[in-house]
Amino acid sequence: MWPQVLSVLILSLLTVTIHGLGSYGIFLWAVNWWKRKPTLAVLNVWSTIVCLVGVVLILHSLEIFIWAEFYLSRHCFADRETAYYFSLVSYTTLGFGDVVLHRPWRILAGWEAMIGVLMFGWSTASLIAFLHQVQTERMRRFFSDPPVEL
Repeated sequence: MWPQVLSVLILSLLTVTIHGLGSYGIFLWAVNWWKRKPTLAVLNVWSTIVCLVGVVLILHSLEIFIWAEFYLSRHCFADRETAYYFSLVSYTTLGFGDVVLHRPWRILAGWEAMIGVLMFGWSTASLIAFLHQVQTERMRRFFSDPPVEL
């Protein structure tokens, strides 16, 4: 059981590191970019959010890829497609149960689901924090602009 516990801890650390560095970098870029924008038009905000979601999905895909490749390296599945499918349904907590890990490795399925929930929550919180930052900036600019004289 110790090899599985060590493996799950390393995979979890790698997942959190990838997600932390990736999401921090992209959201820091977005916030700094928006602070320099002269206007915060709805179309610009929307296109930025689409880009942010795209990058977050790439981060999640990379994390799923790492877990799937680990399963392959330990010969948990016969082929790559099955390993990726299992990793995807575990990470997203869908967990169909049509593909399962063998007894010594099955602890990883629950752990991957737990990490997946945490990473999706992190992504959601980050997106909401960005939207809050944009809305705060829009309100600051609205109330600090001098009134228009007629």
